[in-house]
Amino acid sequence: MHTLLRFFIGFLFAVGVLMASSEPMNAQQQAFNPDDNLMAEDFTKILKDEWSYLKEATDEYLEVTAKKTEFETSKEYDLRVARSKAAYISKVNAHIKDKKLDSRVFTVILKASLLSYNADLQQYLIAGAGFIEAPYDIPTLRCIVPPNRFVVLADSLNRGFRSSSLRIQLPTDYRWKVGRDEARMAKNEEQNVYFRVRFVVDVRQEDMVKEARLRMIPKEIALVNVSTQKVYWTEQVK
Repeated sequence: MHTLLRFFIGFLFAVGVLMASSEPMNAQQQAFNPDDNLMAEDFTKILKDEWSYLKEATDEYLEVTAKKTEFETSKEYDLRVARSKAAYISKVNAHIKDKKLDSRVFTVILKASLLSYNADLQQYLIAGAGFIEAPYDIPTLRCIVPPNRFVVLADSLNRGFRSSSLRIQLPTDYRWKVGRDEARMAKNEEQNVYFRVRFVVDVRQEDMVKEARLRMIPKEIALVNVSTQKVYWTEQVK
């Protein structure tokens, strides 16, 4: 009887310890997402890593299939190109799965500027004050941001050095419609007010012919206080 009682008490203690140790871990795992609220330089590193991977894989494929060899028939060459491309696409798709690019959403924050408020119309003129350094085009690899209202990919040349960047570029006639009290609150908190942009990185290459494509696709934009996580305004990017 005493032995059975001691066993039962020990069992309850073990269950209690297990529950106490596992619950905080699960809560922490659910709350932490390394792809949330990335700074511009963090997202730049991710983009450049993908650019480098695609460049290496694409250059290798194009070099192998560049031309027909002397003792190869056209039919044999076409078959070799088709097989090489299938292997290339399979390699890239395996990389996508490994990096979880088919399910990841990268949330990047960029500083916002609250320029001027029209109290009569209850409209705020806002603009992006930050940018994301992005990879640039080369003959075998093109970087793409699909046409949309809020995010652009811009190239520039400074002292002979070429650079490319992702920027917030709202339409010239766009105004944030907001009541005066909330507008005043946002202005008082402006040091913590950022644009939050959710991106998908698409490196699929099924349609590749002579150049690979790195697509940086904005899905949602919001104006947020990164300190309090208050969302002032949000829109789907189309």
